[in-house]
Amino acid sequence: MKLFSTIAVILMVAGAMHLDAQVQAGSRPRVGVALSGGGALGLAHIGVLRYFEEHHIPIDDMAGTSMGGLVGGLYATGMDSQQITDLVHQIDFESLLSPNPKFTDQPIVEKQKWNRTFGDLTFRFGKKFSLPSGLNSGESISLLLSRATLAYSNLHDFDELPTPFRCVATDLISGKAVVLQQGSLALAMRATMSIPGFFTPVKLDGMVLVDGGVVQVVPVEVARNMGAQKVIAVAFQLPSAAPDELTTIPDILRRTTAIDAAQNERASLAAADLVILVDLPHLTTMSYKNSEEIIEAGYKAAQARAADLRAYEVSDEAWDAYLRNRMSRARTAERQGAVVAVASSQKSFQQKAQEELHRKLGDRIVPEHELQDVISGMVTSTAVPGAYYEWQNKPGKPEGYKVDFVPRPGDQILVRPSLRYQWSSGEPDRGSLRLSTSAVFRNAYKSRIVGAMEIGYDPGLHAEYYSPFDGTSYFIAPGFVVQRFHDSSYAGPVRSTATRDRVGGSFYAGFGTWRNAQIRLGGEAGHDEYSGAPAVDGVKAVGGNYAAAEIRWIFNSQDSGGLPSRGTRLEGSAGYSFRNVSYPYLENEFSTLRPVGRFATVFATNQADTSLGQKLDYFEQFTGGGMNQLASYRYQEFHANTLALAGGGVLVRDRSALHPMRTPGFAAWYEAGRFDMGSGGWQTHQSTTAGVFVPTPIGAAGVTLSVDESGKVRFRMLVGSF
Repeated sequence: MKLFSTIAVILMVAGAMHLDAQVQAGSRPRVGVALSGGGALGLAHIGVLRYFEEHHIPIDDMAGTSMGGLVGGLYATGMDSQQITDLVHQIDFESLLSPNPKFTDQPIVEKQKWNRTFGDLTFRFGKKFSLPSGLNSGESISLLLSRATLAYSNLHDFDELPTPFRCVATDLISGKAVVLQQGSLALAMRATMSIPGFFTPVKLDGMVLVDGGVVQVVPVEVARNMGAQKVIAVAFQLPSAAPDELTTIPDILRRTTAIDAAQNERASLAAADLVILVDLPHLTTMSYKNSEEIIEAGYKAAQARAADLRAYEVSDEAWDAYLRNRMSRARTAERQGAVVAVASSQKSFQQKAQEELHRKLGDRIVPEHELQDVISGMVTSTAVPGAYYEWQNKPGKPEGYKVDFVPRPGDQILVRPSLRYQWSSGEPDRGSLRLSTSAVFRNAYKSRIVGAMEIGYDPGLHAEYYSPFDGTSYFIAPGFVVQRFHDSSYAGPVRSTATRDRVGGSFYAGFGTWRNAQIRLGGEAGHDEYSGAPAVDGVKAVGGNYAAAEIRWIFNSQDSGGLPSRGTRLEGSAGYSFRNVSYPYLENEFSTLRPVGRFATVFATNQADTSLGQKLDYFEQFTGGGMNQLASYRYQEFHANTLALAGGGVLVRDRSALHPMRTPGFAAWYEAGRFDMGSGGWQTHQSTTAGVFVPTPIGAAGVTLSVDESGKVRFRMLVGSF
């Protein structure tokens, strides 16, 4: 046994001496680097690359799988470790990896008061509520990769990159590894990162591609086949597991997957000439917030193999020559230009997308950030899985941006749950679950069915078929509503509640199919049934048929429906209601938030409702009181023919935190209201409130203390919208 160990040591020393002799003689071997997958742990590859740069170790061939494919692909484009680090620090990984579309990116039709969500939790389903092929469509990653690889839009193959590159994906059709070496670099990198079940697969040339780590975690053989004479592999130490850590089904499945990957990895590592193992037992594949620590761990892992890596180092002169050769192959990207081509395998979609891009951008030169913003809005409003763009400069074709939309694989249903609950003494507890739904059919462009179902207090169902005219901003929207509405009134401490049951239909036509603004004209009609409604100033609430002609408007640029930190919302309507006692009306809500410094956001709110002097029945009167309507008073404590509320305050939370939209906040604000109480005359009331709020996936949770003008204090607990 000792003899074999001695022989092995002699061979290793001889090999290192031979390699060192080659380097000193100026004829070094061709070196390939194989970077493994590992999710967030894969950021350690950046630290390894930094060590190589500092110690003048050239890389002639680069191969990567999953996160190794991302880091390796960025390095292959000519970026150095510092540039990759800077890019990583700019990425909001929570948003990038979240299966939930950003509230700001949602089309305006999904931000109306009746269907607006308070959280960001989104469930994706296919036709008949079948499960999707992935939780995340990868739209944000597609745009990130398009930007990072734009300079290399027209490669013949990946050998033309500053560092020749390959990445590995898995074809679900054949079950085999697929080495991607030509075509779209962004698409190849997106494919190698497609974690099964999390990201939707990439369809390419009849293949359905997912993460290459399924079949080849460390692509040592790929680097060898590229021509590398020496291959350095970078991988991660599989953490050990204690028996008490394997007590649930998810624990068992995670451990089983890790063992399968380790078995897969072991054969590849045995084929490498040198292995750098990074050990991060206390972190996971989702520990992106620890990026600095992970990158540094990669550097230290390479440093631990310094003695073995020394044989791969070259002189300063040889390193400078290597860098000059590498950068001579680097390309610069055009960061502004006109859109000259639009592609999609769905031809009807392609035509409408081309019309919309031309309407929004025309033939003018646009900066890349504006193009990304427009593409992102189109992807969200049309519900396609994503889009890529590249620079087209092929002979015989116009030079500029080419945008390629990923086709929608089938019907898509998005369900967003929101929870609303409020408790305070002397008023009704109000809890309800809202399921906001959007259904988009496979061959539709922007058309969709939007709906909201309320379960609990004020239960009901509201839906409309939203149908824009192709790629234009004009639309029609027929709809219907079925709802029970509770209305409270107070006589001192005594509260009584009446109900209104409504069945109705609506039809609107309007302008605005983008993220932020919409105006619509139309009306609704239906039937109301009342119970227990008192007469007010001689006006009795009488059930029966009703109709209303109106104009509606909405503007919403806020970054959340539950606990926003910036943006403006303006929403209202004006019209004439035909019923037992007909009346004109004007309703409008306004709120705006402006960040001030790192921690503070100042905000202002306003609500104005009026019947323009007409006396209203009990159910048609406007109500005030409750959260954001004089929080120190009871829910619906004031019934008025006209009301005006205004307020302002400050929201304090750390907006520079890693995930600012997940950061708790403290708020304090003042409100004042003026009410036309009919025969009771005009009344003025005030409220000052302070509270703590915590964002949750289904709405903002909080507690508040409010004081009215007489000094009476009210405590409130709530979940929903701030």
